[in-house]
Amino acid sequence: MLGIERLPVSAGSCIAWEDFTRMHREDHALRSPRWIPPFAMNAQELRMVLLVRAWQYLHRDGTPPANSDWQEINREATTRALQKHKIRATVPLIQREMRARHVEAVVRAGGYLSLQAACAYRAWRLGQDSVTVAESLGVSPCAARVILQRLRDIARELGFDVGAPHHSFRNVRHSAALKAAWISRKAQPTVLQGDAA
Repeated sequence: MLGIERLPVSAGSCIAWEDFTRMHREDHALRSPRWIPPFAMNAQELRMVLLVRAWQYLHRDGTPPANSDWQEINREATTRALQKHKIRATVPLIQREMRARHVEAVVRAGGYLSLQAACAYRAWRLGQDSVTVAESLGVSPCAARVILQRLRDIARELGFDVGAPHHSFRNVRHSAALKAAWISRKAQPTVLQGDAA
């Protein structure tokens, strides 16, 4: 039996019956731990995914040769990340700001591969959410999620365990919409970022 001090309405609690009838209480279980793709906990697989990511950033697709030097790949990827890229003259200012933030993040991290690895480590090893990861790396939460998704896509291509795909993975309707958007984007003229200012 509850003691008088444990009752919700009592002289000890200083809660009136009118207040008690309007009170609302919910008990929630603790949030489940953040899901981590299995390849991210394997140092060798994660290292290979990061290397392929840098290689594909430079060469669009494929995997690096077996005798490739990761430091050289990182140096080339960092150089490319810091260069001016073609950008349409009509893009909104926010797009230019995103580009500037990306360059700052690469410089702050110490290189392209360092930024990719830092994002993966914070999200998958430390269990941080995309907002926390983004704040610590100086990128937007959306950019952090894009980095993680691209790493997962590469791991899937390499045959590593990335967990079950989302129900919308490779959805035909979604793919058609992306293809149409890409074609219309490619049809618009591009200029160098410096020329558009």
